[in-house]
Amino acid sequence: MERRQTPEILNYRNENGHGWSFYINDGVLRRVSTTPEDDMEIIRNVQKLELRDDDVIIAAYSKCGTHWLWEIVTMLRAGNSEYHKKKKEIAMLGMPKLERADELPSPRVLNSHLHFCHLPEKLVEKRIKTIFIMRNPKDVSVSYYHHVSGLKQDAGFEGTYSEYLDLFLEGKVSGGGYVDYVKDWRQVKQDNPDLPILTLFYENLKKDPVKNIKTVADFIGESVTNELCEQIAEACSFKKMKAADTEVKEAFGNSSDIWKESHKGMYRKGEVGDWKNWITVAQDERFDDVIDRKFEAKGIVFTYE
Repeated sequence: MERRQTPEILNYRNENGHGWSFYINDGVLRRVSTTPEDDMEIIRNVQKLELRDDDVIIAAYSKCGTHWLWEIVTMLRAGNSEYHKKKKEIAMLGMPKLERADELPSPRVLNSHLHFCHLPEKLVEKRIKTIFIMRNPKDVSVSYYHHVSGLKQDAGFEGTYSEYLDLFLEGKVSGGGYVDYVKDWRQVKQDNPDLPILTLFYENLKKDPVKNIKTVADFIGESVTNELCEQIAEACSFKKMKAADTEVKEAFGNSSDIWKESHKGMYRKGEVGDWKNWITVAQDERFDDVIDRKFEAKGIVFTYE
């Protein structure tokens, strides 16, 4: 039997000890939560997942609207604007102990923050419909900071936003660099022209939800009325989704094991342009140098307000 080599642990904590340890899996930076071996086993299980012809996969970098889009697609599949009683984590690929994808009835709406190389191997062969959603990186960085600063244990972050931003711009956060993630998916689309991929922008979905919900419905092959799209848009407004998260959704696991006592949960603001309350002029210039110009060079122009 071939003996697997133990991956090198990369310590990317800053001088104040804030940050995380990582290892590299297929060229992708992966945060070490327990051991690299455990994480590699999780990835292998995802890659071996048996896909069904009517599956839909939502692919997104963290804090780009995965919850929002999952609710929308789930409602479109159900043909109504009622919330699914379960949280999207039951269908999230690569989430240890919480994922229940194998047990879900068809049609499934799967979701993931994983890079393409770590998703089920049959995705292209089966031509699984995939929805890729992007959000402007400045709002992503702020939202991601608040997310990790609310987490307990090794996943959490105790430093300031400025400290977190340094790591974010260097790609030393869970999920790796945002530019690399988007670049990866654009390459997938280019290399696999027969794979049905719909690309959405968070800001467009926010500005005109009904139009974008209809676009999603057409892509996944659901015949819908304008009235249903309006009902889904209303049910999936940030305020109503935040309320449903506590009033309708069944809890998974013990939230006190995940979130700090002072943290208010997964939903914060969901706004476009909140980054202006956090990012200084100097930091904004760094964004332009490190991230924005790379996106513009690839023809990707984000909406920042």
